[in-house]
Amino acid sequence: MRNLLLIILTVLLFANCNQIKKETMFKDDIEFLKNIEGLEILSSGNSKIAVSGILQGRVFTSSSKGMEGISYGYFNKNLILKEEYKNNLTAMGGEGRLIFAPEVGKYATFFAPNTPQTAETIGPSKDMKSKRFIVESKTDKSIVCSSTMNILNANNYTFNIDVKRKVSILSSEEIKNELNIAYNNVSEVAFKVESWVKNIDSIQWSKQNGLLSIWDLACVKTTPKTIVIIPTKNKLDSVTNYFTPLTKERIKIENETVFYKADANYMNKIGIQPENVKNVFGSYSPELSLLTICTFNFVENEELYANCVWGHTKPYKGDVINIFNGEVNSAEDRNWPFYELETLSAQSELKPNEELYHSQTIFHFEGSKYALDVISKKLLGVALTEINI
Repeated sequence: MRNLLLIILTVLLFANCNQIKKETMFKDDIEFLKNIEGLEILSSGNSKIAVSGILQGRVFTSSSKGMEGISYGYFNKNLILKEEYKNNLTAMGGEGRLIFAPEVGKYATFFAPNTPQTAETIGPSKDMKSKRFIVESKTDKSIVCSSTMNILNANNYTFNIDVKRKVSILSSEEIKNELNIAYNNVSEVAFKVESWVKNIDSIQWSKQNGLLSIWDLACVKTTPKTIVIIPTKNKLDSVTNYFTPLTKERIKIENETVFYKADANYMNKIGIQPENVKNVFGSYSPELSLLTICTFNFVENEELYANCVWGHTKPYKGDVINIFNGEVNSAEDRNWPFYELETLSAQSELKPNEELYHSQTIFHFEGSKYALDVISKKLLGVALTEINI
């Protein structure tokens, strides 16, 4: 009887392991996504990304080892299975997705005018949730898409905009040139997402009516030991905190570097103000032997950034970098087994036909701790062997 129980337990354990492995393979995510509108696979050698230009230039996921590699990105499979994503694109996830800030406050794009701003009443402006883009051009390595959009804010002001988005997969040589690094014995994948927003109205945008920020978010699958690493320009005592208390065991700040647990085990979010920002940060998942790097265009001396802290009183004193840590908690109706690497553009009082531009590039490197350590020390100034949180 005892031997039978051991056999049953062993079978169940391996079945569970196989299920987890299957769910994280790139080829299986592609099979799941095969009926999504406009799905394209961009490739450079073994580097692959899954993207839909029609669904607002969305990158779903990526792999550094071809179809058999780990699928790094998170997207909401339940929403797709129920076909609810079609009118709720903002909740769809993906490693590269576009929304417009600010989320909350007087000029919020996630609340209708004259609506109490609560978790129960949140509702992104309609075009963010449902507008399809037109694919202008595509190759094996890039796709360009665009659309006009109307974005209504809580101040009852409508932004009439033309949006263009370009997604490009980078070759190994382009990755090394982009980051100015050399490395060996790692697999890599990187993609760059560029967004342009043009004011196509007849009047200039103003702070009194509200302004838009291009907000790019990368949803990444996590592990229990994943740590986000953010080098800062200045020595910090604290970061911007959102949603829930930020406990000491989840964050450490030392040597002008922020270390933050991104294990999807506690819903929280942090942010970095523009005066402290460098245009690079990343994360390390030892269980996957995975180092992720995020770079973005950042213009110093810009003054206006969308404030997305609930209950704020300074609408143009927002963050440039945000890290969201998800949580799987059925009691709170939360099923967010991912973390997000987020960057925001500055805001501007655009005149008619003037543009905002923002780019974000995600790099994944998979390899030994020694090989990844070389990259981390060069780009983040941190030895992976010295992380202690």
